Amino acid sequence: MTNEIVMAGFLDLITVKSEEVKSAIESVTFVVVILMVVITAVKTKMSIAAILMSAIVGGIVLWLVNGGINVTSDLARDEFNSAPAIVNTQTVL
Repeated sequence: MTNEIVMAGFLDLITVKSEEVKSAIESVTFVVVILMVVITAVKTKMSIAAILMSAIVGGIVLWLVNGGINVTSDLARDEFNSAPAIVNTQTVL
């Protein structure tokens, strides 16, 4: 009985810690992307094209870190699962 309680507490602890780590990774990634855009702007002497490319890449990275792949796969799975049924027809002569 106590072993089950200890395991439940351990699993709860792991769940809480993994959420904290996920939140920290998202925050650090956001800061790194902002720094990347600023550094690109300074190195390229405020070149609009370089800043835009850096911002686009940063946006893609943030999207991926925040679960963009899961959202896309869920949308595709829903779309394929909702496909209409194939109807067989026969011609009568």
